[in-house]
Amino acid sequence: MPPFDENERRSFMERWVAVWNTPALSTDSLAFYTEDAVLVDKAFDRTYRGHQELHASFRATEEVLADIRVTCHDLLIGPAHAVAQLRYDATVREPFACLPESSRGKAFSLSLMCLVEFAEDGRIARGTDVYDRASVLQQLGVLPGSP
Repeated sequence: MPPFDENERRSFMERWVAVWNTPALSTDSLAFYTEDAVLVDKAFDRTYRGHQELHASFRATEEVLADIRVTCHDLLIGPAHAVAQLRYDATVREPFACLPESSRGKAFSLSLMCLVEFAEDGRIARGTDVYDRASVLQQLGVLPGSP
């Protein structure tokens, strides 16, 4: 593994966050991941393995969501891991998963914690996303709001 450089790793993570704000998410993002990378979405209990599944997931995101904006509020950087505290804002373009037609055109925001594990070459080997699914469903009118 190359020597750990915190500034270089921070720059990598900042570029990784920035790619989520581009229209080329599904193609440009794959450069950040190893070919056998694993991405785990804890809120929806989904796991994506390898470039083919990651590409399909990112492509689906581009198709069903509009106005995606991801901002990074904090980064903790280490030699083998990073933790990113993110804010994810988007608008439902096409209802998906458990979303009804009434969610079309509605915006939502979520706070997201992403744990990233790095491969020997410095790319992402594993990412685990954790966020409050119920909060998103409340914002979209699928679940009642908190009392």
